[in-house]
Amino acid sequence: MIHGLISPRRRLTAWLGLLLAAVLTCVGCSFNPGNHAMPGTGVGGPTYRLDLEFTSLLSLPAGAEVRSNGAKVGSMQSITLRDAFVIAHVEVSEDVELPYGTRAELRQTSMLGDIYIALIPPAVVGPDNLGDGDVISLADTDPGPQIEDVLARMADFVNAGSVTRLQDAIAGLNAALPSDVAELRGLSEFGSAALHESADNRDAIGRTIEAADQLSGRLDAMRGDLGFIFSDRARSRMERVPQFMTAVLNVVIDVNTLTTGLEWLIPRLPHLRANLELIAPLIREPSASPHHLNGNAATVVSLTTNKLIPFLLGPNVNIDRVSIAEQDVSANAFMLLKMVGAVR
Repeated sequence: MIHGLISPRRRLTAWLGLLLAAVLTCVGCSFNPGNHAMPGTGVGGPTYRLDLEFTSLLSLPAGAEVRSNGAKVGSMQSITLRDAFVIAHVEVSEDVELPYGTRAELRQTSMLGDIYIALIPPAVVGPDNLGDGDVISLADTDPGPQIEDVLARMADFVNAGSVTRLQDAIAGLNAALPSDVAELRGLSEFGSAALHESADNRDAIGRTIEAADQLSGRLDAMRGDLGFIFSDRARSRMERVPQFMTAVLNVVIDVNTLTTGLEWLIPRLPHLRANLELIAPLIREPSASPHHLNGNAATVVSLTTNKLIPFLLGPNVNIDRVSIAEQDVSANAFMLLKMVGAVR
C-alpha cells in the first residue's frame, strides 16, 4: 500500500532531476569561462569601463592585465565578437585618468610571457579624459605581432632552406674577399668611407631619387610613344634610317665639292658686292610698293611676258597688203634686162 503511493512521487522526482540536468547542461554549454574574468583578478576600488576594438585578440585570456606606464591599472573582464573585429571590455581604476587619443596595444613581458593590454597616452595631452563606456576604436589599437605568427614564420624561414642559402651566401662572400688581412682592412676602410660620404650627401641622393621618380613618371606618361618606338612599324622605319643618312652624307659631300669649286670667288666677293651696288639701280628703280617693279627690270619683264613668250609660243606673220611707192622704175628695169642678156 505504501509502496504504491511512493512510486509516482519517485517518478516525478526523477523527471524533475532529468529536467534540471538538461537545463544545467544547456547553460553550461552556452557559458564560456574564457570570456569572463575570474573573481579577484581585477583591481580594487571603483572602476570605469572602456571598450577596446582590436582586429585580433588571439591568446589573450580573460582577466588579462591592463597597464599604463608600466603599472597595472585594470583588467579585461570579457570580450565580444563582431564581424570584422573584437571588443575587449576592460575595467580601469577610477583614479587613473586617460586622455582622449590614448592608444591600446597588446604586449608581452617576454618571448613566451603573458600578454597584457598596454594603454599609451598621446604625446600631446588634451583637456578631456576618457570616461565610463568610451570606446578606443580600431584606428588607435594595435594587436602587435602574435607569438604564434612569429614562430610560424621562423619555421618557414628554417624549413624553406633560407639558412642554407644564407650559409652559401656567406661562404661565397668569404671566397670573394681577399685573404690578406691588410688588403681586407683597406677594403673595409674604403667601404666605411663610402658609407660616410653617402651619409654626408643624403640631400644629393634624395634629389637623385626624386629625379628618378620624376623620370619614371614621365616614362609612364609616354607609354604610348614608347610603345610606338618599340613597335614593328618603328623598326621598319629605323631600318630605312641608314639609307637616309647615306643620302644626306652624299648631299653634304656634293655640297663640299661645290663650295670647293667656288673658293676662287671668295676673294672677289667684296668687289662683287660693290659691282652689285652699282648695277642694282640700273636694274631696278625705287618703287612705292614691294609688289611693283620699276626701271629696266620692269621693261625686261614686260618685254619677256608680252612679246617674247607669245612669239615663241605661236610665231606667225600676217601680211595684209604690199604696196610700192610711186617712182620711175624704167632705168632699173633696163639695167636688169641688160644683166640677163635680153638687150644690148
